[in-house]
Amino acid sequence: MWPFRHKKAEERSLSIDEFLSLAGIPNSRSGEYVSPITAEGLPAVINAVTVISEAVATMPCFLYRVHNDKGMESREWLSNHVVDYLLNEKPNDCQTPFQFKRTLMRHCLLNGNAYALITWGKDGQPASLHPYPPSAVVPERLSEHRYRYTITEPYSGQVRICLQEEILHLRYATDDGFMGRSPITICRETLGLGLAQQRHGASVMKDGMMAAGIIKSNEWLNDAKGQKSP
Repeated sequence: MWPFRHKKAEERSLSIDEFLSLAGIPNSRSGEYVSPITAEGLPAVINAVTVISEAVATMPCFLYRVHNDKGMESREWLSNHVVDYLLNEKPNDCQTPFQFKRTLMRHCLLNGNAYALITWGKDGQPASLHPYPPSAVVPERLSEHRYRYTITEPYSGQVRICLQEEILHLRYATDDGFMGRSPITICRETLGLGLAQQRHGASVMKDGMMAAGIIKSNEWLNDAKGQKSP
């Protein structure tokens, strides 16, 4: 009874791509459904994503303070700053800096957007960075320059709402400065053609490269007549 009634769980609506995937409707002219998961089945895609994400993950991301002394500009490496520590030493309790940056780059390349939750300490400084799969985050524009993000925990299903100060949002290619577009979306037709060719080749090999067909003849065709036919 009220006020001890359990809070009703929030139900998320399906996106267009999620609906097409569940309904088995192709989203390309080749008749194939192209998504980040299906696109990774192409060797060219998985190799490109692996090379780029791991190359970016190996690069350090240092934090500097710029000084301007009488027109001379110099930089000071803030090696003891908490942001530098998160990016190069320990972003969270579960990942190394390499794993964290590689995860964000994979999300960005395959989905166009990458999200990481910023947890803040009591001192007002960021304490950790936790990446979330793009499918678990729903961004929303509140006003001209204000955004919020609805995050659904992948395992518990709990929903939390965060403002833009609490989210690190990376974008691949963007038209409006808010939502990114992935290479998977931009090159959807090309990837669909590759998936269709891959599926066709697999079906041919499955049948032992034997083409199926029916021969029609006006007369009775036995072994002798079959051998005489050109």
